[in-house]
Amino acid sequence: MIEQITKLTEEYHIWVGENTTLREIANCVEITTPFLDRHNDMMQIFATVSGNEIILSDDGYTIEDLEFCGVNVNTSSRRRFIEQNLNGFGVKRKGNDLVARATAEDFALSMHNLLQAMIAIDDLYYLATPSKVSRFDADLVTWLNDAGIRFDAKKFKGRTGYNVDYKYVIPPSDKMPERMLLAIDNPDRSAVEQVAFRWLDIRDERPSDARLYPILNDAQHGSVLNEMDAFRNLEIKPVLWTSRHEVLPELAA
Repeated sequence: MIEQITKLTEEYHIWVGENTTLREIANCVEITTPFLDRHNDMMQIFATVSGNEIILSDDGYTIEDLEFCGVNVNTSSRRRFIEQNLNGFGVKRKGNDLVARATAEDFALSMHNLLQAMIAIDDLYYLATPSKVSRFDADLVTWLNDAGIRFDAKKFKGRTGYNVDYKYVIPPSDKMPERMLLAIDNPDRSAVEQVAFRWLDIRDERPSDARLYPILNDAQHGSVLNEMDAFRNLEIKPVLWTSRHEVLPELAA
């Protein structure tokens, strides 16, 4: 039996290697692993060589994602939770970055420990109560859930270098491309400008057929015709909350 399991273990090691990709960006190497986070996204580590030392980092993703999803990581109990878990894996926190330092001899172990630390810290999402979202966001979530539409929060890096967060991303299907929704409780000019900037920042980084659907709360506000026209001029598809049923087939497909 041990020979059989040994062979299968070796095949697993080969699979991990074949499904780990490297990409050189700026002054570091992006390592994309086959291991998944709670969003079912492949976990990534960034490696930088400094003399005889290799610095490994998650580029702040783990903690920033928790904060984006409503988890306050700066309470005393959660800071203690983070510190205890990081210490257990020999990983340090530098700002929002989780960092491990390695040499050529212990690189594999350090990378493995950093991945485990990222997974452990990510568990704060399940241990903490998310902060209160706006009522309009809550209404949108309820409507999506009632319609059986699957969505997830995603973080995209824009041309500016900043991360752009979207709470409601519907993955592509064989019928529809990637779709992103935004709940706009107060659809005024300022909101249009903010949404437009965020979208244009990531537009070239997303699939060419990706779509953005700002959901405008016209139930609590007057005419939003100017805002609707402004979005359409940017090839963004605005949706009135009172007419949301009209796009349900596109979102559910």
